[in-house]
Amino acid sequence: MFGFTKKEIIEKTMHIEGMHCGHCKANVEKALNAISGVSAEVDLEKKVAAVKLVKNVVVDKIKEAVEDIGLEVVAIDG
Repeated sequence: MFGFTKKEIIEKTMHIEGMHCGHCKANVEKALNAISGVSAEVDLEKKVAAVKLVKNVVVDKIKEAVEDIGLEVVAIDG
């Protein structure tokens, strides 16, 4: 991913409230994947985003990206 080594990548699971449709899923993926050093896939049924990010990306930045589109991040695991 991004030309970084496995040691430089961390994985997080974001639990997101407010996603109800494919449009919501697409918006979250678009917002997260627009951040340099971040790759994300959303599971709409589970209401989670699996996020891979370079260690120097601040976790608050990914939370803010989701909240800026009107959804609530209830937890970030990992």
